[in-house]
Amino acid sequence: FGLLTLVGCSPSEKTDMLNIVSRSEWGSIPAEHDSQKHTIRYITIHHGGVLFTGDKSSAQYLIDLQSWSRSEKKWIDIPYHFIMDLEGIIYEARPVEYPGDTNTEYDPRGHLLICILGNYEEQELNQKQFDSLVNFLAHSSKKYDLTVDKIKSHKDYTETACPGQNIYKFLEDGSLIAAVQKRIKKDSTTLNK
Repeated sequence: FGLLTLVGCSPSEKTDMLNIVSRSEWGSIPAEHDSQKHTIRYITIHHGGVLFTGDKSSAQYLIDLQSWSRSEKKWIDIPYHFIMDLEGIIYEARPVEYPGDTNTEYDPRGHLLICILGNYEEQELNQKQFDSLVNFLAHSSKKYDLTVDKIKSHKDYTETACPGQNIYKFLEDGSLIAAVQKRIKKDSTTLNK
């Protein structure tokens, strides 16, 4: 990953690309790599669990989360590998080669964790976020050679409300996975031309 430059793209092409802000770009302090490495076998969707509004700085939130994760929880870094904001922009968080962390009872080893900022028991996922999530899931499925049945949410592994009913409904009704499959198919067709 890394920040993908969107210069010279038409508006429709921009929605198809991943826009990922690197750790250095948001001001991350290097991770304390004292954990065992893992191999990605699943993709798991989380939400922040607290209301997040557009007037807040995503970069400052990440800096604060990183500080809290290390000082209060004694984790090596932010518990998630990627964080998405309200604009659908995705930020690199914990280095992917290290398993995430959780306050619940499931083992995150083997899981690529993406957290969407906000509380989706109360907030609604907007179209930018949905489209960005679809692109991220399609890209990550291909990158790690995973089938779409490996895409689940936090609540599929343990008792929790995470990622909130207003995200989970897209997994329950199959619309998120259908959109990811369509994206993968479109990417494959484009590559084969």
